[in-house]
Amino acid sequence: MQKIIVDTDVGTDVDDLWTLAVAVGRNDVDLAAVTVVYGDVGLRARLASLALTGMGVSVPVARGVSDPMSGKEVMWAGFEGVGVPELDNADSGSDDAVDLLCSLTAADPGNVDVVAIGPLTNIAAAIKRDSSFVSNVRRLTIMGGEFGREWSEHNVSSDVAASRIVFESGIPLTVIPLDQTLRVMLTEEDLLPITETHLIGDLLADQADRFWSWLQACIPKAPRQKSPAHDPCALLTVVEPELFEFTPMSVTVDDQGRTSGKPDARSPINVVTDLDVDRVHEAILTALRP
Repeated sequence: MQKIIVDTDVGTDVDDLWTLAVAVGRNDVDLAAVTVVYGDVGLRARLASLALTGMGVSVPVARGVSDPMSGKEVMWAGFEGVGVPELDNADSGSDDAVDLLCSLTAADPGNVDVVAIGPLTNIAAAIKRDSSFVSNVRRLTIMGGEFGREWSEHNVSSDVAASRIVFESGIPLTVIPLDQTLRVMLTEEDLLPITETHLIGDLLADQADRFWSWLQACIPKAPRQKSPAHDPCALLTVVEPELFEFTPMSVTVDDQGRTSGKPDARSPINVVTDLDVDRVHEAILTALRP
């Protein structure tokens, strides 16, 4: 069983919520803590706590850094938390995610994975606060970057300063980029039998509908009633690495947050360059089924 901390900006794209449910649904994941980052971290912590409690799970939830180190304005969709029953009464967790990241990895060095599925501000702050964080983490896995179209991916570009700290730190790092995660889609048809029976099925269904409606309004050509499972893919690279192909690369981040990489056998950074779409899709659904 792999001990994992999930660092998340849960509340906008529904895939963060899917990731928490996948982590709870797998018997090979020991979810040690959830840390939240970016924007209204109080709301994000309450949403994470509500979801975990609804699934019968009690783990530490901690609020992290609200503002990007780069000074870039936070992207806020506006529907975060809307329509979620009892959200105001949910536990908002402790107030220092960075300390929790440092302390949990220091208490069990080399045995704790961190899966970062939001902007990298908390991770960069942990690296700056405690130099041993880099060696204490078994591996940091991030959903971020893009290596096919020269796009600025959200998690990296939301805080370029933090992203550069992380990529340049030497921490053992797995990157699953947008060009790979866009290949794995979850649809309303996939999720309907799950949301009808899952312990937080109503929340999963509601958050998917709100995100899909927002996405359609922003991008009229976006597919209807489905979206990529970006963040669950990141979690799966830890527990089912055989479903992915990894290439060691040196990675740079430009001022717009665009990532570029060159194969480098000496680099501590492994970039996912291929995945088994059907098996990854099924692994996510299997973990979500009650």
